[in-house]
Amino acid sequence: MNWKTGVGAFVLSICMLGSALADDGMQTITEPVKVFEEGYLQVVGVSEEGQSRYKAMRAAQVIAQRDLVEVMQGLSLFGTTSVKDGMLQSDEIKTSVEGFLRGAMKCGQNYNETKGFAEVCMRINIRGRGGLYDILLPLIKDDKLIPEKQPAYEPESMPSGPAKLTAAVNPTENTVQVQTGTAAAEVDTTKAEVKAPSELTNPHDGLIVDARDYQFRPALVNRVLTDKDEVVFEPSKILSNVLVERGCGGFTTDDGKAKALLESWGSKNPMIVKCTDVRKFTDAKISQDDAAAVYVNDQKSNILSQARVVFILK
Repeated sequence: MNWKTGVGAFVLSICMLGSALADDGMQTITEPVKVFEEGYLQVVGVSEEGQSRYKAMRAAQVIAQRDLVEVMQGLSLFGTTSVKDGMLQSDEIKTSVEGFLRGAMKCGQNYNETKGFAEVCMRINIRGRGGLYDILLPLIKDDKLIPEKQPAYEPESMPSGPAKLTAAVNPTENTVQVQTGTAAAEVDTTKAEVKAPSELTNPHDGLIVDARDYQFRPALVNRVLTDKDEVVFEPSKILSNVLVERGCGGFTTDDGKAKALLESWGSKNPMIVKCTDVRKFTDAKISQDDAAAVYVNDQKSNILSQARVVFILK
């Protein structure tokens, strides 16, 4: 093989690699869990065949924009309310979302010279500067996305100091006898400590809510409630800049990914709580004991204001 042939083969291989990389970037991301996991919604519009480059590109972009609007409006806003429902119910939501959709970005394009059709990729960001949380931030902070309010959770009494543990440990059930005054009670040692914040020696700095036993959906507004419908976690508890970057926490279907995501947010010692029920698909309920543990650890580690919360889904 002479040097010209070798150079030609090298250039061809580079071109093919570039094409493959471009194709990899033009993926449709519309499944809700994936959208909230990645932080953006992405569609690929494909034109009909037999058109000039300009007409095919224009047609593919129009199709992508149409699909983007359709998928966007189908996302859950809160509970059983979709973004489209919210736009119909509120002029403020409608104006915000329509303005946001006009800022959709082109994320790739291809034209098939042989068949005369084009593909155009369009994307809108859910999180980050200019993303949907950023656009809706004033409405979220003014509670205009949530039609009904629940009282905020507060423990009935804050522990004044650490509980005293006796030596009677049951290794098969992970329980210990806790002496509180004159009465003894069994406490599950796999759960977070419920002490006064000042007495926590190794506070939890992140929260994983395991909702895999229920039909729980990621939404623009997800909350954590007690079994008495008291609010443990909601957008109003999150710092504005954090809400824009993280939304109402993270979503995944994998334990390891949940811990890795929290670690990327600075959490080294997350606590894990089991969801006891789900309200209107987007509110995860937890027990009173777990709510108390979240409350006291949050006083020490600012779990909620930093949205260091990850929901594990089916």
